[in-house]
Amino acid sequence: EYIQSHYFNKLETLRFSSSVGKFVGFTKQGQRYADYWNNDAAFLSSMRASKEIICQNYSKIAYDNILTKS
Repeated sequence: EYIQSHYFNKLETLRFSSSVGKFVGFTKQGQRYADYWNNDAAFLSSMRASKEIICQNYSKIAYDNILTKS
């Protein structure tokens, strides 16, 4: 799962989760950003693709490294 969180003054304001597939705002300002970014189809699709780009490639590399060392 790919999660990207945004914080302001140690308070989580906004989060993108690949399992949800959209941004969720936890504060008033975070909700405004979430609404804006969720309406941008190109940006939202690039965030959804981040799971394949980041998580699946690096998890395979990490898994292979662990197997060779054990």
